[in-house]
Amino acid sequence: MVIRREHALALLNLLEREEEGHAFLDIDPVNEQEHMELDMANLATLRSPLRYSLTYWGRLMAYTLREMVENGKIPHPEEWEEGWRWIGSEVLTAVESARRNGDKVSYLTEKMLDERGFMEIRKEKKKGTFKVLNEYAERVWEVYRGAHPKLVIDRELYEYIRKIPEGPSPIRNLLKEARYAELLESMRLIALSVPEREIYTFTGLGQAVKKVVEYSAPSRNVVLSEDIMVLIARYMDEGWESLNDAERELLEALAYVSGDGELLPAGEFALEAYNLWKGREFRPVRTISIDILDAEILKTLDSLWKKHEQNPDLLPTVDEVINELFYRPIKQYKHLLSYYGRRIYQDIGYHKKKEIEKKFSEVKTVEELFKSFYERGGKWKDKMKEVVLQSLYSLESFDLAYSSTEKGKEVYRLTEHGRAVLRDMYRRGFRDIPSEAVKSITVSYGEFIAPNVKWYDEALKRNLVSVAGPTESGRFYADLSYRIVRKPHVTKFELQVLKAVPEQGFFLKDVYNVFDEIWHEEITYALNKLEARGYLNVLPDEGIVLTDKGRKIKRALAGVPDSMINPLTPVMVRLLKALAEVGTLYVKERKIRILPKNIKEAIKRSGLEPELFRKTMILARAAGLVGQNTLTEAGILVLQLFREEEREQEVRYE
Repeated sequence: MVIRREHALALLNLLEREEEGHAFLDIDPVNEQEHMELDMANLATLRSPLRYSLTYWGRLMAYTLREMVENGKIPHPEEWEEGWRWIGSEVLTAVESARRNGDKVSYLTEKMLDERGFMEIRKEKKKGTFKVLNEYAERVWEVYRGAHPKLVIDRELYEYIRKIPEGPSPIRNLLKEARYAELLESMRLIALSVPEREIYTFTGLGQAVKKVVEYSAPSRNVVLSEDIMVLIARYMDEGWESLNDAERELLEALAYVSGDGELLPAGEFALEAYNLWKGREFRPVRTISIDILDAEILKTLDSLWKKHEQNPDLLPTVDEVINELFYRPIKQYKHLLSYYGRRIYQDIGYHKKKEIEKKFSEVKTVEELFKSFYERGGKWKDKMKEVVLQSLYSLESFDLAYSSTEKGKEVYRLTEHGRAVLRDMYRRGFRDIPSEAVKSITVSYGEFIAPNVKWYDEALKRNLVSVAGPTESGRFYADLSYRIVRKPHVTKFELQVLKAVPEQGFFLKDVYNVFDEIWHEEITYALNKLEARGYLNVLPDEGIVLTDKGRKIKRALAGVPDSMINPLTPVMVRLLKALAEVGTLYVKERKIRILPKNIKEAIKRSGLEPELFRKTMILARAAGLVGQNTLTEAGILVLQLFREEEREQEVRYE
């Protein structure tokens, strides 16, 4: 949906003509393009050649526009600059983000929304003054949600779609030919980023249409339309024989169906486009976060299992991972220095940052580096183990590794997903994969939204996107974020950040302001992990909202002591699952009781070594997830979240 100066004038002219008692307006051929775009957006409709009238949604939009002009919210369209956009995908993204964030307008988009008459100042006792959406923004949103766009791809638009990159891509790659870009945006096939439209991308529907274009044959003037999609759907439901000769000839000529009635790739993508266009059910945004240390530990696990083939007594335990990873010269791990630094900064404070950086410049083993900061009582070993365990838990939470008991020891293996990540790292370099970089691709699967320029730049640095769109690596991580089964995991610092975020009305800078400015980098990494696990969403306008999972996790961990390094781990989830399987649910008490005689069976079902089970039980009790002989309400809540994730993957979008 796009409304520029010429569209706004057309809407007002159509409304005026209608109020004069005329059923339609005859237009000059010079002005037909903007009327066609209004037609594709379902705000106007073509009655006969060069004759248009308003739809219900177009009438509502025209009334809103006129009222805003009369009330002085915006100037009359005649006074707008040529080409100025009153409504566009970037404006609707800003409105949607604000709606999701308690109607609060972001500092990134307040100027844009204010210029368009969609913002007001609200004062509330105890909350102060803040900027929110007004009633006109809500009316425009109602029109956007109600007006189902049309879909018509003629031969000229077909050629244009073939030439432009899929995106996300810089706006300069959107070729300026006629007004094809406006037509695509009117049909919601492309979207532009907030706030300055630096990035564009094909939307979820647009990507399906682009695939149709890549495989179909432009043998007719109209290559794809609602009628053609309905015809393909009828062919799938009723069979090839249900079509008449003309219908079969059309589908064959466009390369949707073969001569013997077999559905071809273009037909498959046309059917996908039809389902998205008709049902408007788009893929939710998923992402994944992999630190550089996570990637190195994947490599270390792989190396240890190869050594295990030569020496069966050597197993990838936590201690062996430490031996393999940390006792090598630090000069081999220059790309890991920032991670080590962040971990040490958290423990001893940023006041020693210069000292730490100086020690990094010396060629030492990581063991010696840790020793120099944690000398008393062997504390350095505990800190090294914390660093490794935190990364192992993160890998397990993203379904990239898993632990099991072998020969009485807890060992770690790579999953198929973990091996695939390792292959990508070997091919394209070991690097971190931030959630926002992956999200720059997956957010475009939505109905009418594009990534902001920061997300795109992060993806560009990691070779996940190019100037033309997702790379092979980018598509891999985007696809992976939908295939993994996430397990609950929250670190001490992540929980502090999560507790600082209310359900609505917060932005990135608000989170940073809660903490000292020296923690900026740590907060960024924590938000990446929390978003990738599905606990919160960082919106394109930098708004932050908790998800339903985030609210539940926050509630479940409300009583966790501040001293716990890992308040919730995948190992705890295995313990909770095993206890629930051998316990009895008491609905009124909201607890699961476990008889002492069933603990042995729980240990067996958990797959944990007995001593690890005992230690994990102590931690789970400290976190308030387990009572003396019960699974608490908080523990049941965590378990429910894990089971919901498993069910989601069983019926995930294909």
